[in-house]
Amino acid sequence: MKDSTMGSREKQNQAPSADAGATGRDRRAVRTVDLTEEDIAAIEASEMTPGFEHLDAELEPEPASLAEEGARFARELRARGDRTDARPADKVFRDGLYEEP
Repeated sequence: MKDSTMGSREKQNQAPSADAGATGRDRRAVRTVDLTEEDIAAIEASEMTPGFEHLDAELEPEPASLAEEGARFARELRARGDRTDARPADKVFRDGLYEEP
């Protein structure tokens, strides 16, 4: 049985349709062995259009574990945080977390 979410090979290798618009992504697969030296040189010389730097995050490898993901998240929060108005988590503060509203 064919998975309906996967297109046929013929459909995947078709050129993008005109109605896809400027925002459509061309996700055709190209075998690297089919690239010419000119193709490789053009790819190496290409640059990303300004304003799409956020897409570089897709190139970062996935964290190997949940602990690494948590550590990354904590580093990002620490980098964004404003430590000038930080208050210590003293006993009064901790006890206040458990009080009924």
